[in-house]
Amino acid sequence: MPSILSLEMIMFRKLTFIVTLILSILILSACNLPARQVNQLKAPTQTDLIQPEASPTPANLCANQYFPGTLGDAWEYSGSNTALGAYTRTDAVTSSSAEAFSVDTTISSLTYRVNYACTSAGLIANDPVQQYAGALLSAPNAPISVRLSSNSGLTLPPVINPGDTWQQSADFEASSPDFNLSGRFVFNYTAVGYENVTVPFGAFNALRVDATIRIEVSGFRILAGTYTTSTWMVPEIGVVKSEGISHIPGVEFTDGIQLTKYSSTP
Repeated sequence: MPSILSLEMIMFRKLTFIVTLILSILILSACNLPARQVNQLKAPTQTDLIQPEASPTPANLCANQYFPGTLGDAWEYSGSNTALGAYTRTDAVTSSSAEAFSVDTTISSLTYRVNYACTSAGLIANDPVQQYAGALLSAPNAPISVRLSSNSGLTLPPVINPGDTWQQSADFEASSPDFNLSGRFVFNYTAVGYENVTVPFGAFNALRVDATIRIEVSGFRILAGTYTTSTWMVPEIGVVKSEGISHIPGVEFTDGIQLTKYSSTP
């Protein structure tokens, strides 16, 4: 007969797997960083290569060249997930002020909101877990509830240059009718450099930002797995492409999105 300790270890491993499965299966469905407004409404042709401009100092706290902030701007993406298949996604700025803004994301008729604070240090997602897994956590019959107990660091600096790094982390408490568990998400970002990419919306010389999301479970910070992404962003447009892969045993999948349409507010 297993000892009490071994039974606890079996239960812990089971709960760890369940939590990582739930928090990972749609981790890119909400995807990475939304987009930034431009004045053009027509997509550039495939032969046009949009060159990046030098990163200026933002005129106000919310004026990040790679992130949204203008009420009414909207983006459409086509996505593909090896676990879920093809899907479409839309992002829209639904509220905006001098110090904060909100982005609503819709995937398969499910809409959820992520709020961002604008600070002198940069933009901060008030709930970075919602930013990546909002489609799952906001579902009417979501199998798990996640509450943040802390949130620190930065989602996006006001100015980004190749080689820059930054981090955001959040402690969470997850619960369901069957268990309660705590853990931590750590988001490590690196600006790699500029690369040429072509998506349905056009061809661009985009800034590539790599991210590693570290998922830790329990107060002992036991590593449950990681998720890595590469995101390509264009000044005055934002994210045009993103690709990610899960490195969680038993929950391996890949996911990617490409910009198909953009509309801006005059």
